[in-house]
Amino acid sequence: MDSVSEGDGPLRRRIRQQEVVAELGQRALETDDIDRLLEETSSVVAETLGVEYAKVLELRSGDDALALRAGVGWQEGLVGSAAVPTDTGSQAGYTLLSEEPVVVDDLDGEDRFSGPDLLVDHGVVSGISVVIGSPEEPWGILGVHATEKRAFTPHDGNFVKSVANVLASAIESEQRRDELEEIHGRISDAFFALDEDWEFTYLNDRAEELINPENRELIGHSIWDVFPAATRYAFESRYERAVADDEAVTFEEYYPEPLDGWFEVRAYPSETELSVYFRDVTDREKRERELELFRRLVDHSNDGMFVIDPESGRFLDVNETACRRLEYDRAELLERSVPDIETELPDHDAWRSFLEELRTRSETTFEGAHVRADGSTFPVEVNVSHVELDREYVFAIARDVTERRRRERDLERSERRYRTLAECFPNGIVALFDDDLEFTLAAGRAFEDLPMDANELEGRHVREIGDGTVADALEPSLRATLEGAENTIELEYADRSWRVHTVPVTDESESVVVGMAMAQDVTEQNARERSLREAKSQLEAATDAGAVGTWEWQIPEDRFVTGTSFARQFGVDPDAAREGVSLEAFLASIHGADRERVERKIEATIESCGEYEAEYRVRNADGEFRWVVARGHVECDADGNPATFPGALIDITRRKRAERKLEEQRRQLETLFEVLPVGVVVAETDGRLVEANDAAAEIWGGDVFDAETVADYERYDGWWADTGEPIEPEEWPMSRVLEGETVLEPDVVEIETANGDRRTVMIHGMPIRDENGEVVRGVLTQTDVTERREYRRRLEESEQRYRTLVENFPNGVVALFDDDLRYTAAGGSLIANLGIDRESAVGKTIYERYPEELVETVKPYFEGALEGEENTFEVSYAGRELWAHTIPVRTTGATRQGMLVVQDVTERREYQRRLEASNERLEQFAYAASHDLQEPLRMITSYLGLIESRYADVLDEDGKEFLEFAVDGAERMRAMIDGLLEYSRVETQGDPFEPVELDEALEDALTDLRLRVEESDAEITIDSLPRIEGDEDQLRQVFQNLLENAITYSGDEPPRIHVEAERTDSGWKIDIHDEGIGIDSDEQARVFEVFQRLHSHDEHGGTGIGLALCRRIIERHDGEIAVDSEPGEGSTFTIRLPEERDR
Repeated sequence: MDSVSEGDGPLRRRIRQQEVVAELGQRALETDDIDRLLEETSSVVAETLGVEYAKVLELRSGDDALALRAGVGWQEGLVGSAAVPTDTGSQAGYTLLSEEPVVVDDLDGEDRFSGPDLLVDHGVVSGISVVIGSPEEPWGILGVHATEKRAFTPHDGNFVKSVANVLASAIESEQRRDELEEIHGRISDAFFALDEDWEFTYLNDRAEELINPENRELIGHSIWDVFPAATRYAFESRYERAVADDEAVTFEEYYPEPLDGWFEVRAYPSETELSVYFRDVTDREKRERELELFRRLVDHSNDGMFVIDPESGRFLDVNETACRRLEYDRAELLERSVPDIETELPDHDAWRSFLEELRTRSETTFEGAHVRADGSTFPVEVNVSHVELDREYVFAIARDVTERRRRERDLERSERRYRTLAECFPNGIVALFDDDLEFTLAAGRAFEDLPMDANELEGRHVREIGDGTVADALEPSLRATLEGAENTIELEYADRSWRVHTVPVTDESESVVVGMAMAQDVTEQNARERSLREAKSQLEAATDAGAVGTWEWQIPEDRFVTGTSFARQFGVDPDAAREGVSLEAFLASIHGADRERVERKIEATIESCGEYEAEYRVRNADGEFRWVVARGHVECDADGNPATFPGALIDITRRKRAERKLEEQRRQLETLFEVLPVGVVVAETDGRLVEANDAAAEIWGGDVFDAETVADYERYDGWWADTGEPIEPEEWPMSRVLEGETVLEPDVVEIETANGDRRTVMIHGMPIRDENGEVVRGVLTQTDVTERREYRRRLEESEQRYRTLVENFPNGVVALFDDDLRYTAAGGSLIANLGIDRESAVGKTIYERYPEELVETVKPYFEGALEGEENTFEVSYAGRELWAHTIPVRTTGATRQGMLVVQDVTERREYQRRLEASNERLEQFAYAASHDLQEPLRMITSYLGLIESRYADVLDEDGKEFLEFAVDGAERMRAMIDGLLEYSRVETQGDPFEPVELDEALEDALTDLRLRVEESDAEITIDSLPRIEGDEDQLRQVFQNLLENAITYSGDEPPRIHVEAERTDSGWKIDIHDEGIGIDSDEQARVFEVFQRLHSHDEHGGTGIGLALCRRIIERHDGEIAVDSEPGEGSTFTIRLPEERDR
């Protein structure tokens, strides 16, 4: 449409205005896109009147402001977001009440109303405003504005009013279409009616078809009985709300089997109770979900995607990749057009020319450059398609080819190195082949690992390589290449995976003269790619699982609406959350330590109408605290009041745990760096030392790590430990590491520290490389081995002394053995005496050295030593009696080998046997002597009895006294003989050992002493005693003798005796404690000797054998007996017995 300037005649202006009204009226009849009509109208009206600005304001229900819905000339971003007030003091409010056009010649001098900020900010001076619709039911306002004083004519005002009437008609038509569609939809909807008991009173045919395919009888039946699942979904609550509020409700909900579908429902209160219209929207729901999935796929594409309006070149839609690459947010990018970002189409003329060509070709691809928000550019390859759907669209896919361009430049450089690559082709093969599929040339390092070399391949046909499967895979690719095609295949050969790329080699006329095949071993690469694919799948799954959900908080109503997953994350009822709950319901689930901080952030965001982001912990429905990050923003109305607060929540628990773990690892590594017992030094590639730990500083004796280059290393004094030669700067390990050398075999050097000391240091080193294999740093570890070398010297001397000792071990053998029971060393003077060759013995196992019976005897002791046990045993070998001791040999706390110490005890055992035989003969003699003395003693006792009975009246007092002395002596002699007999029978006539309860043995002894205990008024206390292995009668005798002694020697007070037991490392310790007269320390050793008495017969009776008998019995039990006493304080007799006996 052409504009009409001020200079045109009035008649021509009016004619042009009438044409514009007619054209707009025709467009209004033809279009069903009201937004496009509003945009075109704004542009045409401004052009026709020759003004800079035109606008269409819409009055929306419930708002107290008019929204700028369409317009031209306004600052970018205002259309769709700006608003003007509607109060009567404003120009918009004044216009809404006026039936005629409101004309302003000079806004500064206007006294009817004030100009809105929208006009003032743009320098508007004059203009015309007209209500769209009627003042009684206005839809909005159409306005045109100029930045200079204009004397608008009445015809101009009528023109604007006529255009506003056209818009009003178009808008009214659209509203009627919507109403008709709604009515038509209701007519075609399924319908049923419910009474106050929720029973069906009517269903139309469509309802029967959708929800009653089984043709059940529904009239008169409750909907909750017939469709019980409805109570678990939104149907019941929404129906009840419609009846309770007496208001219609509209919602969408899913019903499970047998219906298994989504339904759009409108429920109206009616005379019967409730009327329900519904339709099956399962397919629509499916399409919407598919569309959402498609949107997500588009947003995650690596390419930028654009939907473009052909006429204006403006972007109608873009994906996230496009926004990210161009560094705009979506709203900013949608305000721009193709010339704003594409250097190949810098203006709208270029775009129109491109569009005309595209319409003829439907699709094209070109390379260009995109301009980022900061003005920088990057190369792209753009595929553009022309699409006809409901209207005309242009669809573009832009691929960032920065990396591809770089690769192409690299390829150009690499081609110049082709010849060298063919000969030194790493990890692969390069070969040429002719028309007969015979290889004419072959090279490459991969031949080193193949069953044939390059020379063997040359001259061979492809069918002569490997088995038939290799040729089957390779031959089609070679033939295609000879016809001019490039191919890449993968095949298996020699247990490896190969990627074979074939390319034709052409002459100047582009004729193929030969084919070239390049094969690379991709076995490890394929394995890595499989791992990467698996990792990517896991990452995508984790990313999908990470998003908990989105929310929208309607701030004035405090209505927080979210989905099931989000609600469960906060432990809130999902059904209630879908309807909307108070924000406090969600805040209550936030960890107490985080809640106040989160609330402050929410308040600050609401106050600023800004962006929101917070990380915090929340207790979910399972009672578990999870870390989440919440991001959102507050949307405010035209007056700046907060209206809604939408956002999204992501579960970052795994990330938080990983961060904590990484932080712990970082602290551990830092701590490890400082506490390592070795020195660590790090240098840059130029040799500058950048870091050293305390151990390194301690080795060198100060802060000496300030070298700036490798050349500075000449100030470090050092010598090679083995030769004593000085170390040159370039010879220091760090210099060599920075050249790429790995120092695995350590350098051993002597250095002079800062305080002048000389130390021996062992140094390892390794270069650190980047992803390209270039050295970026060097690391050394340094160990001070000064003391170690001195220790090694002393150890060698010690080993020499040890070997001398072993080889000269008197009357014995010392040997070492390993965990295979193999002798590793042996020495000692007994080796020669046993006829053993020491050299042949070392290196052999006990299985090879000894007879099977001897191996069975000694093997447990050898194995016990390797498990950390010490053992002693005796064996017979080579006609000798040997005493052996096996000992574990520990190195740094662990048992590495065992030691065997052997001594020849043949003579000692012979002497012991002779001694035992002598003792046995002595015991037999003592027994015989004691037995033989019994007969004359009985005769003496008998005759003394006859004298006393027959001649008592003849004897005077002295005679009677002498007779008493003789009888008493005979009785004591008999008691001594009985004691001696009992003493001699301890070993020969004792019972076999068996388990004995000492509690019972002690009770038996007390039974025998009952009269003595009662007469003496003795108090005897006893703790629990153990169970041991022994002779019960003999142990009872020991208790009886010791208790009788305690009673006898109790003094003037009643005896007080206590018996107790205590476990020891080797067995049991039993104490019999009394409070009697005690024993002098000088006499304590004698009390256990035979016939030793500490008191006269007048003071205390006894034979002097009782305690000697106790010791003999205890020694038979492999035990010990001792006494600890203080005169006047009492005595403690201690018996030590083993828990088990080895007999």
